[in-house]
Amino acid sequence: MHSPDSIFEIYRRYCDIRSVKSCQVNEPDETRKGKSSRDSLAQLLKFVDLKFHSRIKIFDELLKLMSKLELMADFSEFSRFYDFVFFMCRENGQRNITVNKAVSAWKLVLAGRFRLLNQWCDFQENQRHNISEDTWQQVLAFSRCVHENLEGYDPEGAWPVLIDDFVEHMYRILGSNKEPNFFCNCGDSESRPCTFEDPLPGLKVAPGLKRKLPSFQDEEMDCSDALFPDSTRPNHILNSKTSRLLDYRH
Repeated sequence: MHSPDSIFEIYRRYCDIRSVKSCQVNEPDETRKGKSSRDSLAQLLKFVDLKFHSRIKIFDELLKLMSKLELMADFSEFSRFYDFVFFMCRENGQRNITVNKAVSAWKLVLAGRFRLLNQWCDFQENQRHNISEDTWQQVLAFSRCVHENLEGYDPEGAWPVLIDDFVEHMYRILGSNKEPNFFCNCGDSESRPCTFEDPLPGLKVAPGLKRKLPSFQDEEMDCSDALFPDSTRPNHILNSKTSRLLDYRH
């Protein structure tokens, strides 16, 4: 199998590997084949490291790829591309990416899609922890669910700490004394719970839902973590989280 020569071939190879892995769920030897897919992604990542010594060049190539894809018309395509951007930002086989790379990538891929993009990127300046793939994917869900005034944000939802901290930061800036509206119009005349049309492949975004995608990288997600029933949540943690947000809004 020859090495891909361009960003277009790399993306096509990446999508092919992901497609094969997603079709292996019901295979009797899915563990072996899953390992094969991870190995293929690891080999592709090594090639990316060799071909693109400068990550600045990678962003130029990603911009070129963006111009050729139907990202505005097809969200499933955009979701694949969004995950591909994370893949391209990984270096030396690392599972996570640096905050600086994540901010540059978000500015590239979420421009015009995330209402709080500038505030989100500015907030990352003081962050020291690298960005995981899970957090990367949940930022996409957050960008589609929450409005400029933070409507759509569920303080008892299963967002990562980074997003919760950002919301608290925004409440301090906005000085809001209103309860957030957990409903959104989304172009509809009737408000409804914050559930969007296919925001992530195979997953509906709703308050309290663990917003995860199946991992196509080295780390596989446990589907049993997808839901956290109220009966199993530590109430003191939720109450503390909610009261902390209410304090900022008064």
